[in-house]
Amino acid sequence: MNNQLIEQVSQLNILANQVVNLLIKENKKIATAESCTGGIISSLITSVSGSSQVFDIGLCTYANSAKEKLIGVSSSTLEKYGAVSSQTAFEMAKGVMTLAEADFGISVTGIAGPTGGTKQKPVGTVFLSCTNNVKTKLLHIIVKPPSLLNESDIRSYIRFETAKQALILINDFLIESKSQHKKG
Repeated sequence: MNNQLIEQVSQLNILANQVVNLLIKENKKIATAESCTGGIISSLITSVSGSSQVFDIGLCTYANSAKEKLIGVSSSTLEKYGAVSSQTAFEMAKGVMTLAEADFGISVTGIAGPTGGTKQKPVGTVFLSCTNNVKTKLLHIIVKPPSLLNESDIRSYIRFETAKQALILINDFLIESKSQHKKG
């Protein structure tokens, strides 16, 4: 494995620990719906000791039919905006949160490559959504792998970077939710 990928994994483990510990401290649960990451986020969360207190469901809804059947993404959303869109990411996060009866839902959908990109949505295009019953945060990123990576490492880099950005999004969302709860 490339040194950059090894460093990514180390960062991911640190972030996953932070997220799980915040959830445990707040006595909150999270559910995941993943497409382009194929379960990496769920795997990272469940690799943390004590995660069973805060995590019940993680779904890999790679196919559009899975997005529709399992978590209620609207077929009209998929037709109008595509699987890789902020609208789909939002519906994925909301759907998995509802299905799991969790406090938070996180979703990712994107193009990990090295094929599948278009001019409008190049390889590395990713949409993330984190939601609870009060607010939603959406993030659109384009992951640009280092130029020295081979094709299989490019795909891994994009998937791991997406998982990293998802954990950062969750972490920030939890901290903001905690501070808003104290104000209210």
